[in-house]
Amino acid sequence: MSMRLYIFYTFLFCGSLFYTGCSSIPSGNLFREDRYKDMRAYEQDVGSRIEQYLEVARQELIENFERKEYLMIREDQPPPVIHPRKDTTLRELIFSAHKNQKISDEQRLEYIENCDDLYALWEKHWRIARKKANRMGFPR
Repeated sequence: MSMRLYIFYTFLFCGSLFYTGCSSIPSGNLFREDRYKDMRAYEQDVGSRIEQYLEVARQELIENFERKEYLMIREDQPPPVIHPRKDTTLRELIFSAHKNQKISDEQRLEYIENCDDLYALWEKHWRIARKKANRMGFPR
């Protein structure tokens, strides 16, 4: 598109806004739909949020292990400092949501099983780090 044509269309668009007034355009929908519509749809659905938290926690555990594996082998800091568990706060959230009847019994059981999987992954990471530390001769 040539520069003259671009300027013409820009002038035409701005002129039409000035002439008709901006009130004729629905607010927030000038160029596209609300991107966060789906996010707001499940604000009241605690189960969907917990599922998302579980997935994010799993990704964080994996990324943290990849980033800090060497520190887990070498450092003498306690495990919660270097590579913290992610399942404990999620368990509390699940139990409080169930207590407030925001999730069903079946959902609670499913989410607790997912928390058990997160804990198993965390233990696996520490087991790998301890084995490597022993092979390298670091005291544990």
